[in-house]
Amino acid sequence: MKKLVAILILLVGVSAFADGDWPRSYFVSAGIGAVASKGDFNNRVISMKDTLGQKEIVHAPALEFLANPDFTIGANIREFTLTFNFQIWESEQTLNGFPDETHKESSLLWRISMEFIYNFFWPEFFQVGVGASYSYTAVTTENSVFIGEDAYDAEFMGSGIGLIANIKYFISDNIAMVPFIKIYENWFKNVYTKESELCDLDSYMWQTFVFVGMNVQYQF
Repeated sequence: MKKLVAILILLVGVSAFADGDWPRSYFVSAGIGAVASKGDFNNRVISMKDTLGQKEIVHAPALEFLANPDFTIGANIREFTLTFNFQIWESEQTLNGFPDETHKESSLLWRISMEFIYNFFWPEFFQVGVGASYSYTAVTTENSVFIGEDAYDAEFMGSGIGLIANIKYFISDNIAMVPFIKIYENWFKNVYTKESELCDLDSYMWQTFVFVGMNVQYQF
């Protein structure tokens, strides 16, 4: 999270002090898409001990498929785009480590990202963007930690890098349609439970997310 704050300060500084000969604009956008996911969340079960030495079993949510809204604020400096992106979604997910796939609980995933995009064909009404991002992600799942018969919530936390490709099509001077694909490679290095509090994982949980969606952007 500290790295994201540092990057945000850097991007704001770049936007504020860019040379006056470089035209700037600002925008907000919102949209929705679908996320397919694969990795350690699809098969790992974690065993650890709480503060009293009791064994805890943490069942990770599969996270195989999600719908996801996408919210962005940003600045355009000539052909470069700097953004702050936020995603959040709650859904029922299958828990790993059970004899069948009928055990489901509610999982909340949220992600904040800093994005840098280069826009080909700027300043035309049709632009193609490619870029990268750095993000922080948290996944909280209800009743996924078991100590005997008792169940508690678990929250996984980690960082990620991403690749971005989009098409920006302006239907007016201020409004654009932006279909996009974002690919995130996440590593989750911490898990928090009520009984064990914040713990470092012995081996990171790696998860790939592929996010395809559409935004509507208002530029001013």
